[in-house]
Amino acid sequence: MESRGAARAWDVEKSAALLARVRPFHRLSDAARRDIAAKLRPRSVTRDGMVFAAGRPADAISVLAEGRVKVIRETEDGREVILRVISPGEIFGASGAWGEVAYPASAIAIEDSLVLRMPAAAFSALLRSQPELSMAVIQELGARLREAEDRILELQTERVERRIARVLLRLANKTGVKTAEGIEIGVPLSRQELADLVGATIGTVSRTLSGWDQKGYVVAGRQRVVLTKPHRLVAIADELG
Repeated sequence: MESRGAARAWDVEKSAALLARVRPFHRLSDAARRDIAAKLRPRSVTRDGMVFAAGRPADAISVLAEGRVKVIRETEDGREVILRVISPGEIFGASGAWGEVAYPASAIAIEDSLVLRMPAAAFSALLRSQPELSMAVIQELGARLREAEDRILELQTERVERRIARVLLRLANKTGVKTAEGIEIGVPLSRQELADLVGATIGTVSRTLSGWDQKGYVVAGRQRVVLTKPHRLVAIADELG
C-alpha cells in the first residue's frame, strides 16, 4: 500500500539536500545534485509494502528518504535471507543501471517509508555524461564488495556469538536511538530476521539473546533490542572476553 501525502512534500530542493548526504552523490556540485534530484520521483510505501520484487524488471534505482527497508532473497527451500537493512540516505536497487534485466532480490519496507526513484536508463545516461559520478559509483561498489567479502569471512570463520554481537553493533551504529535503558536498535527485527542477518538458526539467536539479557548486556524483546552494555558486546565482537 502507498500513501501520497508524504511523497508530495518532497520537491527538488528537498531531494537535492538529501543527496548531499548520499554516497555516491555527496561529492558532486550543488548544481549536479539538483539536476539529479529533478529526475527523482517520490513514492511512499507503508510497512510490509514491496518497493520492488526479485525477478521483476530492474527499471529504476532507489534512494531511501524516510523509514527502513530490508533487501531479501529467498533460498531454494523458501526461507528469506536478509542481505541488507537500508537506512535513510542510502541508494539501493541499482542493478538495472549496470545491465541487469531483473532485480536479483526483493526490497520490503520494515516501517512506513518514502523512496525516491529514478529510471535506470536515466541513471545510466548520467553515468555516461558525468565522469565524477561514475568514479563515485565505482568507489561505492568497491566499498560494498569489501563489506560483502567481510560478511562472507564472518560467516565462514567466526563463532556465532561474535557474529550476533557484530550485527547488533552495526545496527546500533546505523539505526540506534539513545534511551534511558541504553541504545535501542531503531528498526523492529524479529528473532528470525536477526537469525537471517547473522546466518544462524533462530534457536541459537534466541538462546544467545536470552543469555545476554540475563547478564544485563541487552534488553531483548519480541521485536526490540536495547544494548544496555554495548562495551560488553564490543568485547565479544573483538573476542576480548
